[in-house]
Amino acid sequence: MPSPDAAARHTGAGVARRQAHHERMRDERAREAAAGDAELPPEDDAVEMASAAQLLDSVAEVGPNYTLLRSKETKAKRRKRQREDARAALDGHTVLSTGSRLEIFCDSERWYPATVMAREEDGDGRIAHQIEYDGYPDRRWWHMLDDERWRAVAEQAGTA
Repeated sequence: MPSPDAAARHTGAGVARRQAHHERMRDERAREAAAGDAELPPEDDAVEMASAAQLLDSVAEVGPNYTLLRSKETKAKRRKRQREDARAALDGHTVLSTGSRLEIFCDSERWYPATVMAREEDGDGRIAHQIEYDGYPDRRWWHMLDDERWRAVAEQAGTA
């Protein structure tokens, strides 16, 4: 009857490649150790034991990895906005989402690129859009886009 070690013996080209790899790695570690660049594993007596309680205390269930993502708006506000948008769209009013890119035609016979930053429903049920023009990051203007000459702009690659 053959011994169990004989049955577990590996043969083939993979064994020689693996042994060559281990030899290369051993030589590389020896060169690093000789040069003083090696990161040697800690000695057995250098290992510090810690209790499970200490470890769990240091890993609190708070912080960026454990916080739930908060929605920018509540479900009730989102539903109200969607109802207002649908009603305004049915009434034929312009409704653009926040972050939409557009160009507005000005009296100076020129198109000005801009971004929709916010919107609100006006007293008469129309949607007023808060616009930030490119080049004026700290100033915003309210527009009734139904009364303006404007056009949508496709989002360019690399701008988000």
